Amino acid sequence: MDFNALDPQEREKLLSDLRSKKCPIYDECMMPKFPTMMPDPVKQMEAIRNFDSRESDILLCTFPKAGTHWVHEIVSMILQEGAQYTEGHKGNVMMEAVDLDQLSDQPSPRFINTHVAFRHIPKKHVDNGYKIIHVLRNPKDVMVSLYNHAKNDPCTACTEEDFPGKWDDYIQDMCENKHNFYGGFFYYEREWEKAKQTKAVTNVHTVFYEDLKKNPVTEVERLAAFLNKELSPQVMEDIVDKCSFTKLADATTTGKKGEDLTPKFSLNKQNFIFRKGTVGDWKNWFTVAQNEMFDQMLERELKDSNLQFTYTW
Repeated sequence: MDFNALDPQEREKLLSDLRSKKCPIYDECMMPKFPTMMPDPVKQMEAIRNFDSRESDILLCTFPKAGTHWVHEIVSMILQEGAQYTEGHKGNVMMEAVDLDQLSDQPSPRFINTHVAFRHIPKKHVDNGYKIIHVLRNPKDVMVSLYNHAKNDPCTACTEEDFPGKWDDYIQDMCENKHNFYGGFFYYEREWEKAKQTKAVTNVHTVFYEDLKKNPVTEVERLAAFLNKELSPQVMEDIVDKCSFTKLADATTTGKKGEDLTPKFSLNKQNFIFRKGTVGDWKNWFTVAQNEMFDQMLERELKDSNLQFTYTW
């Protein structure tokens, strides 16, 4: 079905029906309602696990709202060795959202992304030590960003279960690991941490969202080195400039990266991918009681972890 070709009334009916459906569950992980995931998430997830990775493939692994679109554009520019916007959406190469047969025809190097848990990413990619970029962001800002995304994205909102509902209900759910997209933030990041510590995965480049915000040129230099790309200082500065939040959001919404279809899906008819892109916005959302509740969960979930996050500057 060509969603874009539907008339507005047909489109709204389709979106309303999608919002009312429950999200599929796979291996105790709540998954978005992508057409590839419904009605049989097992088929898509097994296809991801058995994906025929190439040695030149680069896999971007992130929990939702950790800066995936931002890093995807930065890396795409590094790979093309120039600060020109790439046309299209990172969703076009998102493993759980597309027919994986589409990726087989893409030329190398393929730059692919996913939010699925470590145990679900392509086995061949992990076993052979192919390149992986793993991006992390502090969980409080992730929670706020995911809430605002989920309210407007029909693949994550669920009227039948009233998710994400009001902020108070949502943050309570997150603290109890209910509606745990991709297994939930802490399960997701602890699994990655263990995999790195035990050498179950190698050749991983780790990026923290907050470091990329604070020292963008340094982090772009690190990414370029990992990707074996020698770029001039001017090109790297140009990439940082073009990928600033304001300019990248503008390029997306004004069509410089191709047609922006997000408003046609969105409940509020706006792009729900780009909101603020700041560090510390959680302070505008968490009440004192909610912050205390969340901190207790942080202490409990990370007590045996070396993970450390930056929550404000």
